[in-house]
Amino acid sequence: MSNSLKISILSAIMLQIPCGHATDTNCKLTVNGGIGMNGACTFNAETGEFSDGLLKTACRSGMAECHPDDLEVIRGGVFGHIVAKDGTWEFCWNNGGYTEINECFEGLRREYSCWLKPHKVVFCVDQ
Repeated sequence: MSNSLKISILSAIMLQIPCGHATDTNCKLTVNGGIGMNGACTFNAETGEFSDGLLKTACRSGMAECHPDDLEVIRGGVFGHIVAKDGTWEFCWNNGGYTEINECFEGLRREYSCWLKPHKVVFCVDQ
């Protein structure tokens, strides 16, 4: 198996990028008044996972392979998930530039193909 394929598989697993049952669609995400995503994305309706596929990482050392802790973001991208929780929805994402999910919002409501928390989060998916 080539090194680049190994890194791609490791990155997809490590970054929690949805692989199965994800469909290509368009997403719009606004968090705290700033646009996080507006365009092509993948969305898995079963798991709630989404990604714009833009996040790119590389080893700090410049080597082709390294420990996941030694990866740095060289191009920002958005991924995360939206899941039902206690009668509402929880939205979590990576703030558009981290290799792990690092911010969550609870108490979103769903309206058609959008999830909303006024003045905080709007996440819409073309379905």
